[in-house]
Amino acid sequence: MSDSARRRSRERLEERERIILDAATELFASAGFHGTSTRRIAAAAGVSEGTVFHYFGSKNELMLGILDRFYNSVLNPRAASIIDTVMGTRERLRELALHHVRSLAADNALMLRLLQVYVGVDLEFLGAAQDSPLRGLNRRYVTYLDRVVREGMERGDLRGDLDIRATRDLFFGTLEYGLRTRMHHRGEDGLETYVYTLLEPVWRGLSGTSTAAAASDAMAHRLEAVCQRLESLAESLPPP
Repeated sequence: MSDSARRRSRERLEERERIILDAATELFASAGFHGTSTRRIAAAAGVSEGTVFHYFGSKNELMLGILDRFYNSVLNPRAASIIDTVMGTRERLRELALHHVRSLAADNALMLRLLQVYVGVDLEFLGAAQDSPLRGLNRRYVTYLDRVVREGMERGDLRGDLDIRATRDLFFGTLEYGLRTRMHHRGEDGLETYVYTLLEPVWRGLSGTSTAAAASDAMAHRLEAVCQRLESLAESLPPP
């Protein structure tokens, strides 16, 4: 077999795997893990049930395949890019927060719903006391936040007495609870504004910034924005 033929064959296999994962993602999120059969997944993907089992040995392997793709193709690459970009601690936390929420909120919060489904499956198959594949994926992903927090503490941007594990829970817990709330009660603010609003009290707690200092900082940002608008307006006026 020529190199081009092998490449086309590999591309066909990868495309079929992607189609199966896409079908399973939608069905697990909408009908639940136990309410979705491999036969139904095969029909949605346009393949035989045997083909599904050729790629994935069980529904549990299918679920893990979906989550592995989400973490390693969506969450981790952008998080790595953020922490490798030169910016302040607050800006890094904001970018990580916005990336996390945007990723979970995509396609009507499809991945958020799927992760909620998997938590029950994870405990059922593996038991609460045992390590799980999802925890392994999470462990790698949260290291990006850990690095931002540690470097922020070294810079003096964050309090020096922070507990990393508690900081993770505060950061991700706030964002995911806020996202679930926003799904039911959409406000006028865009997603970016909503995420920054959620993160502001978290930032004050992590940095030790007082309410008065935070208000002063917010006022400075607003004044800067007004100045920029005035400069733009002045540039657009005709010369005297």
